[in-house]
Amino acid sequence: MKKVAQKRGKVELKGSTCYIGVDVHKLTYYVAILSSEGHRVEFSYPADPEGFIRKLKDMGISIQCLVFESGPTGYELAWQCQEAGIPVMVTAASKVPRPITAGGKTDRLDGIKLAEYLAKGVLKGLSIPTREEFSLRELERGRQQLVKHRKKLRQQIKSFLLKNHIEAPPGLTQWTKSGMEALKRLELGHRHLRLTLDSYLRQLEYTLQEIEEMKAALSREMVSQGKEEQIKNLKTIPGIGETISHTFTAEIFRPERFDCAEEVCAYVGLAPIISQSGQSKGVARLQRVGQIYLRSILVEAAWILIGKETYYKQIYNKIRSKTNLPQKAITAVARRLLLIMWRVAVEKRAYQPKSI
Repeated sequence: MKKVAQKRGKVELKGSTCYIGVDVHKLTYYVAILSSEGHRVEFSYPADPEGFIRKLKDMGISIQCLVFESGPTGYELAWQCQEAGIPVMVTAASKVPRPITAGGKTDRLDGIKLAEYLAKGVLKGLSIPTREEFSLRELERGRQQLVKHRKKLRQQIKSFLLKNHIEAPPGLTQWTKSGMEALKRLELGHRHLRLTLDSYLRQLEYTLQEIEEMKAALSREMVSQGKEEQIKNLKTIPGIGETISHTFTAEIFRPERFDCAEEVCAYVGLAPIISQSGQSKGVARLQRVGQIYLRSILVEAAWILIGKETYYKQIYNKIRSKTNLPQKAITAVARRLLLIMWRVAVEKRAYQPKSI
């Protein structure tokens, strides 16, 4: 590539084939446009996708591709680029090549780096969900946040009882309805304690109600988006119920986009990474990336699977006997369970039990 022109706004790019790197923020875009001849134009623009796309079209350039990093601003710029017929790539910040030694970091440098890497073909794009797929995933993640909040509230109530030397009523272990009612009748000895516990209970009851409403909304949306048959097929797998089938469908959103088992395992965070050097024995571990919530409930479902399917129980026992690590063995079964769900979704069929 020829020497890059450094002066912003002094280069005429009209008619040129260009690569565009955009450093996207809440209020501004920093844009670096790199032509195939090696010329570069840079400018800052307000975070207005519609106006930004009009500006690019007014420049009269042929856009080979536009790239920006995924982040809290979402996919609005990507969707509007697609609607305007502009090739667009969204890449993960963790996948952008980094220098060995730390250097300067500014919005300008980030935009230039993205444009240059795009022109060299070293960036890998993420799958961009449609607006409908994204909104369904947001609904599912809203339910996940409520589940986390429910867990936190339950921990707060148990901590409250422990700190004040109050014996937990029967039924609280499983948080049954009778256990909740017993909490309301507890004699606490001081009105301040009663007020505090009642506040926790009101928050918990509201959260439980919200979870049920979110689950009902998810069921309706799955039907409206044509996912009913996939959910039905997924639920034929032992250990898979409505919650995990909804989570899988929303988070994976387009199972056929994965070309192989390794890709879907890496996406969820169930692909083991081997660390080995010299003559040392390689050690496999999971990276703390991927769909954390989906991965955790897959592990929970794997315990049910090995209780119902002899084939997977044997796999669990074999790995556990070799490693003496139950968690490692159940994670291996969870990985197989993920692949079963993926194949069922891609092939649009019910589960077929594995013969021994």
